[in-house]
Amino acid sequence: MNKTISAMAMRDRLLNHLKAPPKADDWVRVLGVPGHREVLGLIARHRPMSIGALAELAGRAQPNVSRTLSALAGAGLIEVVASGRRSIPQITEAGAERARELNLLKEEPDASARPAPEPATLFSMVFDEDADADSDVIAGQLTTWLWTSGSRERTAAQTTTDLNALGQRLLENWWRLLYRRDAPFRLWDFSLEEQAGAAYALLATVFGAQINLQARGGNGWALDLERGSKVFTIAAFEQLLLEEILHPISSRHWLSGRSARPLHALLRRVEDSRSQVAERLFCRTAGALGVSPYDLNDVRAAQIRDLIALIPDEDARLDFSSAVLAHALEEGQLWMRRELDRFHERNALPVLTRLRAECQSNLNPTVRPYRQGYSMAADTRALLKLTEDEPVGGVDGLSRLLGAGDRFGLSVKAPGSLRAFQSIDGEVPVIIVEDEGPRSSAFVLARGIGDFIAFGDRASCVADLYTDRQAVGRAFAAEFMAPRDAVVHMIEMEDQPVTVVADHFGVSPSVVHLQYANSFHG
Repeated sequence: MNKTISAMAMRDRLLNHLKAPPKADDWVRVLGVPGHREVLGLIARHRPMSIGALAELAGRAQPNVSRTLSALAGAGLIEVVASGRRSIPQITEAGAERARELNLLKEEPDASARPAPEPATLFSMVFDEDADADSDVIAGQLTTWLWTSGSRERTAAQTTTDLNALGQRLLENWWRLLYRRDAPFRLWDFSLEEQAGAAYALLATVFGAQINLQARGGNGWALDLERGSKVFTIAAFEQLLLEEILHPISSRHWLSGRSARPLHALLRRVEDSRSQVAERLFCRTAGALGVSPYDLNDVRAAQIRDLIALIPDEDARLDFSSAVLAHALEEGQLWMRRELDRFHERNALPVLTRLRAECQSNLNPTVRPYRQGYSMAADTRALLKLTEDEPVGGVDGLSRLLGAGDRFGLSVKAPGSLRAFQSIDGEVPVIIVEDEGPRSSAFVLARGIGDFIAFGDRASCVADLYTDRQAVGRAFAAEFMAPRDAVVHMIEMEDQPVTVVADHFGVSPSVVHLQYANSFHG
């Protein structure tokens, strides 16, 4: 039976860990792990006021961050201070010294991997003064301040509408908007003063821990937004919506004598859910499934709780939920359980555990997902002693390389956008893959292998989604199956056509085309 570890219990573990005096060389071992360095740098730079806030900054699950904090505390680099119900991670003098030595007080140089610093103001509103005291309508203008390519000043994207209705729609779709991945949500329409008659839609799409804004015109023309108004962490965007749109609308009602309106109830419900760990977990999962967490029947609510237990890591669970959605959730859970039971022995890949352990020191989650995938693939091929142009031999070859022998089994078609699923049986990773034909199935299996090496979760999926996590697996599979340098050599030096190169590596021609195109971008 799975047991949920409370925030208080995790805090107690950390505080107890602090009682053991650190060894002189503990910090060397601890900071040899890139993820530990990242968390120490986040604490040094941002001074988060809770473990939850630190987890949001890191884009990682709170239990994962707590384990890292335990290691940092054991090395004397941080301390965790109890303040009421909060646990505040604080850097020690020794930790600050190591942070300076390792240059962790500055952001990582690969700025393209993270959103640019967010503006102090993204949204502003002007309310019409002649409001009807008996109506919930709040007429006014919402301005979204956007940086566009080549512009020296921010562009005012203006929306004239009933701001109360706009706020209610945001709150009714809150969890879907912020946690359903690879699914654009139309926030509102707007116009630009300098483009008379032109209308645009502002779209928000979640790819992982970040949310991207896009502005698309009715004629297919899109505004070229710069990063300062294009990419945000989910936590930052959530705060902007609350502080610059929803709270001002709520206050407007109060100032107009409307003290208990539907918008107030919706806002209070969302904020209550955000403040409770278990409730927040449930709501995020429901949102990724594309449903509201507040109007579910008992059967659907039980299915979501089962899913939380089956896939403890939130990043993996949100990808799975966004792949199956609510209508295929039961079918997805049944497929996963049935196929794992069917193939848990045949598809066990014991070598994967060793590969993850040996690649761990080189993992760098701060770089862009595709770079992480490529780097892992090169390391993995080297560990398996594969030469640069040596094919892996399809599903059977991968199975033998990873310790499963020649008996790897392929599954029936998965529901929704699922294509594979990875779980841990005992301590051995098991991957089930739908049968898509020899080449496609081998590529999907390679994606699952890359996901485990990168993240090592007890359960995760491969899906037809374009999320940051899935990007790591895709890049790993492409480079692992058909290394770029070998592709370039065969095409340019040996004058081989793409189809011959694809046949040699056992991949589709599209993979070879992509690898060759990527060779020009480093």
